[in-house]
Amino acid sequence: MSGPMHRRGFFRSMNMVAAGAVSAPVALVTGVRAQQASSLPISSEALAKTPAGFVHPNKVLLWENTRKEIREWLMAGKLKAAIIPTGSVEQHNEHMAMAADVAIATLICQRAALNLFPQVVVAPPSPCGYAPYHMVRPGSLTLRRETFQSYVLDVMSCLKSHGIRTLLAINGHGGNHQPLAEALPSWREELGSGVNVDIDSYWTGAPREKTKEFMKAKIPTSHAGEFETSIYMAAFPERLRHFTMQEYDHAHLDYETVPSPEIAEFLHRDGRTFKNGKIDLSGENVRDRRRQEEALLATAETGEKILSLAIDFVTDRLRRMIAATEAGEPWPPA
Repeated sequence: MSGPMHRRGFFRSMNMVAAGAVSAPVALVTGVRAQQASSLPISSEALAKTPAGFVHPNKVLLWENTRKEIREWLMAGKLKAAIIPTGSVEQHNEHMAMAADVAIATLICQRAALNLFPQVVVAPPSPCGYAPYHMVRPGSLTLRRETFQSYVLDVMSCLKSHGIRTLLAINGHGGNHQPLAEALPSWREELGSGVNVDIDSYWTGAPREKTKEFMKAKIPTSHAGEFETSIYMAAFPERLRHFTMQEYDHAHLDYETVPSPEIAEFLHRDGRTFKNGKIDLSGENVRDRRRQEEALLATAETGEKILSLAIDFVTDRLRRMIAATEAGEPWPPA
């Protein structure tokens, strides 16, 4: 990242505005105390350097602007694209606050929008995502597949009605990717010609062939392991909780026992847990412990590198989409 501010300092300066965090200093995985975050309506976060000069990071968040500001932005012809972050509110093992997928996706979208300021605004992220297979862990939430898809389409339709013709959904939760991809063709048809629409997940920009150069896990798991925990350490340290593997084992967690009828109803919705006409939770205990153990490999430096790759990826995708829209060309390129 260019500019006078260190990458980690920038990511942490934005951790309150990215997904509505609350102030709560807690112990990190590494034992380092998290910084106290401000909860004032008007924060004192550092300004972000953009192509148009220094602005407050909130400036690119649609919900932090007034109607006058958005109106003038549109009338000046400066606002050309919108990003819709999608994520999930779901379990991330014993150590990560459940906002992970929403928070990370929103942060990446915010930073990409700042890289292209004033051309891009970040729309409100999906409040939840599609994650019925996580419902065996208390606290997890899920939308129905069609509810999630409808939310994203409804937001895109609103943005189009205001004159924004480049729309990109950037996803932060694995379970959302397929529902987004399957809906994309119908969205393009419904939103009509002259509107360029696309979806992707942020980790497309941080593939294994790149991350293996600096990640420690030999066969990493993205969910709650070294990958996501490292991002949290770099950007959202106050959302991490201290843990030890001794504490994990002492809890005697069991995620393979037949769930209650209420939870089973959620598991029936998805092929990950409902196979051949029955609920199949085999291997859940091993996977869960592996993720917990792998999180011990995480570092803030690794998180910074992953974030930088993802932000560059989203920035480039938006830049190319905007250029195609401005030239009257369809997306994706033929």
